[in-house]
Amino acid sequence: MPSIRFNRQQGLYGGFSYDPKGNPITKEEFERRRNDWLPVDDDYRYVRSCMVQSIEPGKFANWVAPPPVGINNQPVESEYVKFHGHQQIH
Repeated sequence: MPSIRFNRQQGLYGGFSYDPKGNPITKEEFERRRNDWLPVDDDYRYVRSCMVQSIEPGKFANWVAPPPVGINNQPVESEYVKFHGHQQIH
């Protein structure tokens, strides 16, 4: 886990720069290394590519763990929400 000092924008550590271990560094060093420590555009694109929609009853998006039991003890594959037509969810 990064130190509570890392990437702070406010509070006691706001306005200062620290590495993920909480060691003080210059603002220039933080800016030089920020892409090593914080997500970049490629990271966000990868996460979005993993998030594939699933609306079929009993199926779950690949980032959601299936529940052990359905809502109100109904089967997990129950159709809880009915979609009418060809709706796109964004």
